Amino acid sequence: MKRLNYIFSAGMIAGEDNLAVSDTTESLTYKELNNITNQLVRTFQLLGVKEGDRVGLWLEKSCRGIACMLAISRLNASYVPIDPMNPLARVSTIIKDCQMSAIVISQGKLAKFIDSEHRELPLLIPDNLSLDDLNIHSDTNLSHVANWSDVRSQSSEHVDLDVTYSETDLAYILYTSGSTGVPKGVCINHLNACAFINWSIEEVEPRPEDRFSNHAPWHFDLSVFDIYVALGSGASVYLISEMVSYVPAQLVDFIEKNQISIWYSVPTALSLMMDAEPQLETRCSSLHTVIFAGEPFAIKKLKELRKRFPHKALYNFYGPTETNVSTYYKVPNEVPDKLPIGHVCSGDSLSLLDDNGTKVAIGEQGFITIKGPSVFSGYWGKTARTEDAYNTGDIGYFNDKGELMYVGRNDHMIKVKGYRIHLGEIETTIEKHPAIEECCVLLGEDKALHAYLVQQDDSALSLIKIKLHCSAHLPKYMLPDFVHFLPMLPRNGNGKVARKDLAALEVSA
Repeated sequence: MKRLNYIFSAGMIAGEDNLAVSDTTESLTYKELNNITNQLVRTFQLLGVKEGDRVGLWLEKSCRGIACMLAISRLNASYVPIDPMNPLARVSTIIKDCQMSAIVISQGKLAKFIDSEHRELPLLIPDNLSLDDLNIHSDTNLSHVANWSDVRSQSSEHVDLDVTYSETDLAYILYTSGSTGVPKGVCINHLNACAFINWSIEEVEPRPEDRFSNHAPWHFDLSVFDIYVALGSGASVYLISEMVSYVPAQLVDFIEKNQISIWYSVPTALSLMMDAEPQLETRCSSLHTVIFAGEPFAIKKLKELRKRFPHKALYNFYGPTETNVSTYYKVPNEVPDKLPIGHVCSGDSLSLLDDNGTKVAIGEQGFITIKGPSVFSGYWGKTARTEDAYNTGDIGYFNDKGELMYVGRNDHMIKVKGYRIHLGEIETTIEKHPAIEECCVLLGEDKALHAYLVQQDDSALSLIKIKLHCSAHLPKYMLPDFVHFLPMLPRNGNGKVARKDLAALEVSA
């Protein structure tokens, strides 16, 4: 498979009446998904979407959302998944940054969106309510609005498109935290995505009878595996709602009810499920493959997982958003005391380099640098990448078995609950508060976000007030967990904030 829009072939060959995707309210076979995709292609054309455009997806996970992704790829446009929990201000920033041509938006987000500066942006509302029932303003240009009835009124026959496909065409953009306070759009082309998908199908060997879960939100790169590896192997994918994804007991129920066989998530989700369900191995006996990525897995918890699932395939995947997955480690029966991130994959090559760009010796630490087909094409709106290799900013070393070991981040880019964030974006947002003069945010040993604040005046500030301020600009996982007030921030000899000194200070919360 060289493009995401060729994904149907495996499923149609395996059986067009087999289940392709299921959510909380509906399920689609491969034939139904293909037909709806054709209808969506025609609908997007009526909304003015053209080859090379960007289309936003600001909605909860659904079968209809999956069909939108596939239709957008068919049109040789690219989709931009947006965190459904994002405040409108952050959504607006993304719309402007990538010059979005249209957006798919759920009914619950419609009211505030059509009152925004983007009200003239063409909308697709994948709900069954009529446009009258959706309470759209009378002065809204309805020629730029379509609902699900409009989609279903289109022909489901194959659409012959006047587009030129290339594997280097942009497939989707994933927005991540940026150091300047503005999200960065990571551009993934079809070659990048398919390099990982094709490798995953070869390594994991899913079968048409397999049932994948989709735990990760769509703006998180883990979701690429769930959706496309499932559909690319003729299997089915079961979408986990955002509400269920945060409740461990309900996740166990979901796996058991739907007889999930392949699971992929951040380690935190697995740890919480183990804590919530003493009989996890019995209730989740349908699982034969468990994959984790996005953050380090505490060895104690991983050993517990291996003990509970002694005969299951366990994988540790590693890679930043810019490369999706570049290394993997298949966990043996005896879990090592230090977990490797393993060996290079997806057709990539990997080097460990020092500050001068020279390869380091075995056992020495260096920057994990990736080269190959999975490496992204660049950041949206920035100068195109000219380097062959991508320096991840992560530090690692090779052990005596030739396995790659992960040490940590080199800069202030961190991972919290599987999400990669830049501390500078939180700091920039907090410093927008009129009562804050200066701010520094650290990830504590307790894995919580600590904000150290210097006030401009004597305003009565609190954690709740700071969180409320931040929630208008940042997703929930980027909100500080603690605030500490200081008369001034400690600095080193060159005038920079001495971050290492902050955590040791006696401060008031």
